[in-house]
Amino acid sequence: MHADNNHVLTFVSEAGKKAWEAFAENPERAVIMLDGDGTMWKVVKFPTMPTVDGRYRPVLDRLVAQTGATGMLTGRSVGQVQSFGLLGEGLHVLGQFGCEWYHHGRLTQPVDRPATLSVVDAKLSEVLAAAGLADASIEGVKSHFRAVHYEAGTDPDTVAGLVAGLTHLADETGLVCLPGHNVIELGPKVNKRDALAWFVAALPWEPSVVLYAGDSEPDLAAFDVLDALRAKGVPTLKVGTSDNAAVKARSDLLVDGPLGTLAMLMRLCNLTR
Repeated sequence: MHADNNHVLTFVSEAGKKAWEAFAENPERAVIMLDGDGTMWKVVKFPTMPTVDGRYRPVLDRLVAQTGATGMLTGRSVGQVQSFGLLGEGLHVLGQFGCEWYHHGRLTQPVDRPATLSVVDAKLSEVLAAAGLADASIEGVKSHFRAVHYEAGTDPDTVAGLVAGLTHLADETGLVCLPGHNVIELGPKVNKRDALAWFVAALPWEPSVVLYAGDSEPDLAAFDVLDALRAKGVPTLKVGTSDNAAVKARSDLLVDGPLGTLAMLMRLCNLTR
């Protein structure tokens, strides 16, 4: 399959169609924010790093030049996004669910790094052993989070035990557990709702339209922001990129995975010609 203008974009709401038209009418004040895993690249098993389609970078560069703001809101770190070759000039990256903000070569941390991560590091092995997952992988490359990766197909009761143990550890350390694709992350009390709301509120101009694309439950928090903006009269476009039932139920536009996302972005580029 190739990402091109023949790729199907399935609108499932009139509000979504109107938001698409609003983009065409005023891209200069449009906001595009994208999830990473499952949306811009396929979800891969840790510690394998994903392969990002090389066409994303020039498309993002073009949208950065054509829109008010184009960027990513991801659980990945800014450093990881950079390693994927995506950090073009002007791209906004809200990494680790908004704990990091990168733009025009400047990296800031709107959220302080939790001091209790050292306690988590000391106790994680014990929690994993108690859950019967001593061989689970611990990812420690992120500044604000620790991620525990377990095998796909792990017994649900075992996963439930892991969640219970990590939730208890999070409660002890003032952190939260964020579930993902065969991963549970411990970190500060942040989410995509707060991160996206903060980003949009900080813009020095009123958006003509706000688009967000995501594939899984954490992205529903970003959809909440778009719903609130829509209630205030701002056109918004919620893009679902997977078969996740909860995401599909709340989407205005459905595309087929990372190639579908790329095709959508290419078509948005063409709207601004």
